[in-house]
Amino acid sequence: MTSERSSSLKTDVCQQIFIVISVGILLVATLFMTTIVSKRISPPDSVAISTSSAPPAQIPLSGAIAERIAEIDNAIAGDTSDFALLLKREKVFILAEGNRSDLAAALQTDIAEETNLPEDWKTAGDLYYGEMTDEPQSQLRHQIANQAVNAYQRVLELTPDNLDVRTDMATAYLNTDSPMLGVTEIKKVLEADPRHLNANFNYGLMLARINRTEEAVSQLELVLTLASDSTSMHYQRARELIGSIQQQSGL
Repeated sequence: MTSERSSSLKTDVCQQIFIVISVGILLVATLFMTTIVSKRISPPDSVAISTSSAPPAQIPLSGAIAERIAEIDNAIAGDTSDFALLLKREKVFILAEGNRSDLAAALQTDIAEETNLPEDWKTAGDLYYGEMTDEPQSQLRHQIANQAVNAYQRVLELTPDNLDVRTDMATAYLNTDSPMLGVTEIKKVLEADPRHLNANFNYGLMLARINRTEEAVSQLELVLTLASDSTSMHYQRARELIGSIQQQSGL
């Protein structure tokens, strides 16, 4: 079982990145093209972003996306102004759109380290979160989950009342060595806002995961009550999970 949030995560992340870079997009269109025409070189066989904490890229970039990233890298290398930061944001957007959240998350973390803005840390956390939910290998998923938690912690250091981020951090904790911290954090959210829909849903998932099936069903039934629209994803998923739990446990 995975958090309902993961179903729309890629769209949300790309929208966040697009909002951040949209203010300067006309400048990008003008200056970026001027820069790459004057500095164009053949794209490398692969483009990789290396950080000490990021998991290794599984597949090197190739084709059109590799060429676009190489052009941006050339432009960044020749610019030490704030425009370079805008180009980095554009690079994150391209990588995320190209289903390379591994590289996008690593670069977004570098951006967040540079700006220390909560929105930049949140975007980094969201990229790691999406990568975590898609990763089939438990060991690598564990590593990515720790990175998501670390990014979300940085958000909460700056904006401790961000309940959405605390909810996502709680869910990421389930894939670390400290899963019970996820329960602790989700309870903090519910204490602050008992009607927080995603927190209630994820708490139901947590209860099911630790085999507290009756409590899980009750919690998910609460989600059905809180969801205002019976066609919403939270409502539909809660109904499906209730049926699955009841069938498997014989409730």
